[in-house]
Amino acid sequence: MQLETQVNTATDAPTEIQQGLLFVLSAPSGTGKDSVINALKQDGMDFYVVASVTTRAPRPGESDGNPYYFVSLEEFERMVAADELLEHANVHGNWYGQPIKQIKNELRQGRDVLLKIDVQGAATVRQKLPGAIFIFLTPGSVEELAERLINRSTETPQELERRLDDARGELAQRGQYDYIIENRQGKLMEAVEAVRAVMQAEHCKTHPRYVDL
Repeated sequence: MQLETQVNTATDAPTEIQQGLLFVLSAPSGTGKDSVINALKQDGMDFYVVASVTTRAPRPGESDGNPYYFVSLEEFERMVAADELLEHANVHGNWYGQPIKQIKNELRQGRDVLLKIDVQGAATVRQKLPGAIFIFLTPGSVEELAERLINRSTETPQELERRLDDARGELAQRGQYDYIIENRQGKLMEAVEAVRAVMQAEHCKTHPRYVDL
């Protein structure tokens, strides 16, 4: 078990802070990652969701830091060169990365951290931090996923086809994850409860899986 010690300046007595756990959540685009995360947050679960940096343009309603930090390709390349990202990958034609400083700070303060990343990024994190806990959110079917993407009306027909092709490849890699949770249409709360159960159970293990950052 990895513990950090802080000194209470009022009493000079050391207090131990247990490190948080690192969860990785992946899913094909349109499966409902944000819906699951928001429902967990609204129900009082305390964990930190890392805001990725990306080179893609903001969509209507998005702003810097919500849900991403939007940067130029030049700034992204600078962050990569400065080793400021835990992982980075090109997804659907745009670059995404996870700022390592945010992750490290929150874990050391004893707070769980959740990375919402694609299967490429998850594979990199798995190699670097095998102690992370990996959850894959799957749709009820590819047909159901296509319907969701069509209904949200955020992609062109070409982008939609690309995302569905990518989804098939991502679904083929779900066996690499510790947990597979199905988020069927109209059954959001079942998926939410399953993710909650996983996060709570990981804290109840005799030897929780801490990462070394």
